[in-house]
Amino acid sequence: MMKRTTRTPAKQRFDVGANIRVKIPGINGVVTQLDDEPTVMGEYWHTIRTEHGETRKPGSNLELIPAPLSNERKAVVAQNIHFHGDNSRFNMNSTDNSVNVVSQDVFTQLRETTASIADEAARQDILARIDELEKAQGSGTFIQAYQNFMASAAAHVTVFAPLLPALTKMLS
Repeated sequence: MMKRTTRTPAKQRFDVGANIRVKIPGINGVVTQLDDEPTVMGEYWHTIRTEHGETRKPGSNLELIPAPLSNERKAVVAQNIHFHGDNSRFNMNSTDNSVNVVSQDVFTQLRETTASIADEAARQDILARIDELEKAQGSGTFIQAYQNFMASAAAHVTVFAPLLPALTKMLS
């Protein structure tokens, strides 16, 4: 035998002063009093002032009347946000995990990184490959220049690792 579970809807309860509609008989009013404890059938009973006088109704026979829209302009709070520096961001209720590498600086950064390579011949070869890469940027020969650079820099890939995402982005 399967056990049945039924979900009882939450009982409606409106604050004193709330503008409500009494579903049956379909009149509007304002809540003037609210029982602290549920009574008949677990309902909270409300005293409502209508144009016809006061009446007592359970929350299940009431619905909230939303505030009317008006043509009045709401006060707008101006807030100035200033951005400074390259790649400034604005994050609202989020964490910024992005990384920016400005493409025109990549080649400068590659040259600066190359200075840390002790082997003079390897350093000169890599600098020549960086010059080829920079000249080929945006052309059909960039892929070949990229492959040549990677072949020369392979022994030093850990030195160039932080800059490789910016280079690979240029491939597309």
